[in-house]
Amino acid sequence: MVRSLGAMDTEYLKTHLGSCMTECLAEVAEKRPLDPIEFIAHWLYKYKENEAYLKQQEDEKAEQLASEREEAAREMERQEKMREEADRILREEEEKKRELIAQKEAEAQQEKPVKETSSMPGAPTLETVTEEMEAADAAAAAEKPVEAEGEGEEAEAPAEEEGEKEEQEGQAAEEQ
Repeated sequence: MVRSLGAMDTEYLKTHLGSCMTECLAEVAEKRPLDPIEFIAHWLYKYKENEAYLKQQEDEKAEQLASEREEAAREMERQEKMREEADRILREEEEKKRELIAQKEAEAQQEKPVKETSSMPGAPTLETVTEEMEAADAAAAAEKPVEAEGEGEEAEAPAEEEGEKEEQEGQAAEEQ
């Protein structure tokens, strides 16, 4: 009794056995074994093992790919953190440099008024007086006896004239 296959049965066979049976029967026709049924049975078992092996290989590759992607993501995070840290360190160094420059400028500003006043036109030319020189002058002044008023005025008059002469000479030198 031959029963006709319905459309659903044909679809099932095409979907699940189509390529497998086509390859198997092509190999039977090519090799012409003595027992073709046994050959087909062994071929189908081997085909099933090969499919399982290929599926396992694909799963392992997928797992490996996923782990490599995770590792790459972690590495990207590490690199980003390192970049951020390098930027932070660079900003801190720049901040320290700015502070150092500002500090040097502040020190220069404190010294600058004295230099500016002495280099301005018409400003008196003064010697730099050190603490040692002040101490020596103070000791010399303490040793001098107190002079009478009249004598001190006479001594001051020639000193004032000499100071005026020096100022005039200094102005003349600056004009040249």
